[in-house]
Amino acid sequence: MILSSVPSVYHIHKNHNTGCVALLPLVGLWLSCHLVTLYGWATGSYFPLFAIYFFGELTSIVYVSVFYRWTTARSYSTKAIAVNIFMIVLLTTYVVLGMTGVTGQTTDQVGDTVGWMMTVGCLLPYIAPLETIKTVMKTRSGASIPLGMCLAGAISNALWVLEGYLDNDIFMLVLSAACSFMGFVQVMLYIIYRPGRYPAAMNINYVLPTTVTMTVKSNRTVESLPSPNFIAIRSP
Repeated sequence: MILSSVPSVYHIHKNHNTGCVALLPLVGLWLSCHLVTLYGWATGSYFPLFAIYFFGELTSIVYVSVFYRWTTARSYSTKAIAVNIFMIVLLTTYVVLGMTGVTGQTTDQVGDTVGWMMTVGCLLPYIAPLETIKTVMKTRSGASIPLGMCLAGAISNALWVLEGYLDNDIFMLVLSAACSFMGFVQVMLYIIYRPGRYPAAMNINYVLPTTVTMTVKSNRTVESLPSPNFIAIRSP
């Protein structure tokens, strides 16, 4: 799932244009990877959770940086990224204070709290594309759905369900199941409304032919040029 956006981001970098790629899924991926990284630290799961999602966080920062470099909506992008960074700093501060005993919580309590935050944050990359469902239904095109991310996320989260079951981790089990379901739903929507399946109606403009009469103005009289379709017939 982490690498599923590489083709789209490379396309942005190559064409110097964001196209139909949305920022919110990329920002949501950054936040969710950071939350899972914090959860892996709080619960002592340094591998696979902490290691994999720390790599995912670094990768998502690259995604967002490339998008921001070539987007024309700088004002919106700046606000979205600033809010995301603020949330990351705030959540990281809480976890650091909690793990060092400043908040008076045990390690397990901090882990549970981070688990709930992770549940909400990790749903963002899958909920974010749902804002385009209305457009998909209206235009009958799933071009705005990030198919690669949704498909990779649905499959990878199905595997994380097994990991959560084996580790008896209820947060990973429920969260992965929900994310996998939402990913498959969006994949089905893309299949139903795949681009090109419902071609838009063509607007054809017909231009009526016109006849132009040219005249030559002399000093005394105005004479019309003879029509090319007129042939003089001699009188018998």
